[in-house]
Amino acid sequence: MSLKQMECVVAVAKLRSFTKAAAKLKVAQPSLSQSIQAVEKQVGVPLFDRSTFPITLTHAGEVYVAKANAIIELYKDLNTQMCDVIGSDKGPLRLGFSQTGYQFIPTALAKFCKRFPCADLRVVQVFSTLKLEKMLSEGDIDIATLVLPLSSPEIDYKIIKENQAFLALPITHPLSQKAIREAQDSPSVSLEELKEERFILPKSTQRSRPIFDEIFRKAGFEPKIFCETETFDIANAIVASGVGACFTLPQFIKEDKQDKVVLFHVDEPLLARTVVLAYRKDKHLSKMACEFLTIARSL
Repeated sequence: MSLKQMECVVAVAKLRSFTKAAAKLKVAQPSLSQSIQAVEKQVGVPLFDRSTFPITLTHAGEVYVAKANAIIELYKDLNTQMCDVIGSDKGPLRLGFSQTGYQFIPTALAKFCKRFPCADLRVVQVFSTLKLEKMLSEGDIDIATLVLPLSSPEIDYKIIKENQAFLALPITHPLSQKAIREAQDSPSVSLEELKEERFILPKSTQRSRPIFDEIFRKAGFEPKIFCETETFDIANAIVASGVGACFTLPQFIKEDKQDKVVLFHVDEPLLARTVVLAYRKDKHLSKMACEFLTIARSL
């Protein structure tokens, strides 16, 4: 059986759909089905239970996919190390970033592309850092911008920067007006003062949501949730329009919104954010990947 056939089986197992796997692999679905049927004929047992929806792996399929994944990863590592041995600057590098990386990724990419103009660089933007971490663990990307703590012990990282989240209120809010009247450069607020406020919070699928839930638990009340969103941009825009409150980072407030919100410091250690570039411990990082890490950390 070929590596391509293994990749076909792994794709169907991951996406639990022949149609989705065919689209991802950019092959016709009949061709994909034939490839998998050929593998099943060769091993002598079905790898998929096609009577379920979505399809599931048989026990033989689970064994096959586990070994196939290991072989595919070894093959990728072999190619990476051979590129390093011959000094090639045309090897692949797959990078994933979320809004967390907006500040430094574009500049890092520009410097990297100047240093490695022939690199096979592929960049994907994902809203959820949880999804990014999953993609990294599954080998879909080589490096990801994430925020500590990480859930997987198989991932290592390099710290890029430390950020502090603030609470944003509309400039028309009474607390904002008070801070302006008193000319407070760095106004502070206690969450207890905002029990009746409506909050814009990350969706429950976002990595940061459990952190904010814990912050409110420690403050002793359950917030009134006005909106759940995936990005800082939307939350900031809603607050700038004069409605609600949100947690945000100063660098994510667009220029046309900066004079419409006031940022308050909240005495809460959980609002400290450590941004990292993460990679798998068991995966060989190419020289180009290491160079990208060096560039990003130097910014």
